[in-house]
Amino acid sequence: MGVLRFKYIFFRSFVGSRGAFQVVFIFLLIPCCFTKDYRATPMLPNVSFLWAWNAPTEPCPKKFHVSIDLSLFSLIGNPQKDAVGQPVILFYVDRLGYYPHIDKNGKKEHGGIPQIGDTQSHLAKAKKDIEFYIPKDQPGLAIIDWEEWRPIWARNWKPKDIYKNESILLVQRQNPAFTLEEATDKAKEEFEKEGRKFMVQTLTLGKKLRPKYLWGFYLFPDCYNHQYTKPNYTGVCFDIEKKRNNELNWLWNESTALFPSIYLNTHLMNSPKAAPFVRNRVKEAIRVSVVPNEKSPLPIYIYTRPVFTDDSSKYLSQEDLIHTLGETISLGASGLIIWGSLNLSHSVDTCKKLHDYMITTMNPYIINITLAALMCSQVFCQEQGMCTRKDADSSEYLHLNSKNFIIGSFGNGTFRILGTPTMDDLKQFAEHFQCSCYSNTDCEKEVNFTQTITVDVCMIEDVCIKAIVKSKNEIFHSSASLVLFLLFLIARVQDPGLGRIGFF
Repeated sequence: MGVLRFKYIFFRSFVGSRGAFQVVFIFLLIPCCFTKDYRATPMLPNVSFLWAWNAPTEPCPKKFHVSIDLSLFSLIGNPQKDAVGQPVILFYVDRLGYYPHIDKNGKKEHGGIPQIGDTQSHLAKAKKDIEFYIPKDQPGLAIIDWEEWRPIWARNWKPKDIYKNESILLVQRQNPAFTLEEATDKAKEEFEKEGRKFMVQTLTLGKKLRPKYLWGFYLFPDCYNHQYTKPNYTGVCFDIEKKRNNELNWLWNESTALFPSIYLNTHLMNSPKAAPFVRNRVKEAIRVSVVPNEKSPLPIYIYTRPVFTDDSSKYLSQEDLIHTLGETISLGASGLIIWGSLNLSHSVDTCKKLHDYMITTMNPYIINITLAALMCSQVFCQEQGMCTRKDADSSEYLHLNSKNFIIGSFGNGTFRILGTPTMDDLKQFAEHFQCSCYSNTDCEKEVNFTQTITVDVCMIEDVCIKAIVKSKNEIFHSSASLVLFLLFLIARVQDPGLGRIGFF
């Protein structure tokens, strides 16, 4: 199941009734050796992989009367400044305290560099901002998006080297007798010390005021593996960047979640280089997630976009989604956050384009990988962990078998799953995936099945796989699925324009 080709059916109408699944009793034995590996316990009960939406799409239904199907997302947050009470809150530089930085016009805001910033005034303002934007008693994600400077001195390359230059000038003014080398060393020390203070104290305040939210910084950790225009690109994070991430152990210890990014630009469109680019960024996040506690790692929520960073009019293809969403869930991240700007929803045309994309491309793939992951977790991890690749660098994905499943979408935006898994499907999962246990839980390292396998997993209501698994490669749909499938075939004969089957 490393290469995905799943059937997708679009209906304009739906007639059918739910029925009992065929019951087949079998005896099977699947040995599956699991290694000692842990993942964070899910934030929400019964949501093993979190899907969050963090894009300002409200204008589509409210202003342009175009619906956007977000039914698959457990958390929905609007990143605009006037949005409060959001379960996903993104704090930009102007929304949380007095963050010292230099704007793109060279103007110094709140001191410009952290050494001159006023932490007490910052924290007092940040307290008001947190209380204003985040409700008290609900769980959620709080992401601080401070990208103007980086806390590791060496990572402030052009154009961020202005922070180095200003820091050196500050030391030289205070110590006229210093050589340039002495001033640079002192500037580095003070910059990193004060930058760390701003970040740590802000996290500490957030956790104190809103402990039910998970707190962290956007783009941390980063891998800086953007050399994909070069030949023989592998996507591997350079050792120097891993070392620098190790210098940020103070940040991993203070964070309660990690929020790295896997945004693609058009250089990676439909490119095999996209998979290693994403894979190594997620792997690095997994590596640092265990710094606070190996048996209780930090949850990892990956930021991604439905469009390319350098062309917001182009949506990710099915192949691109495999390289981003598919990689992420197969490696064992805690969830994905879909971010977008107003470019997605500023007109009727852009809203219609987003509507069509969600119905025909993104949502069917989200259903595919989520149900595959849930099924694997239920069968092999007793729902006490998640299935992750045995070989992180392989191209094996948590996909439903396209020979056995059809994902059906109807004109009202609802989805149904047609089909059941087979013994071979489970063997494929057992061969390529292992169980990574949730924090402080014990999973069986070796699972032997000598009885009937029951699969009963749902992503949302009515988007489910409920089946008794057979040992032979025979597919029995539920009676409801049979009705749906036959109705579609009859309708196709009568009206070829009614629906379509696509292969991905």
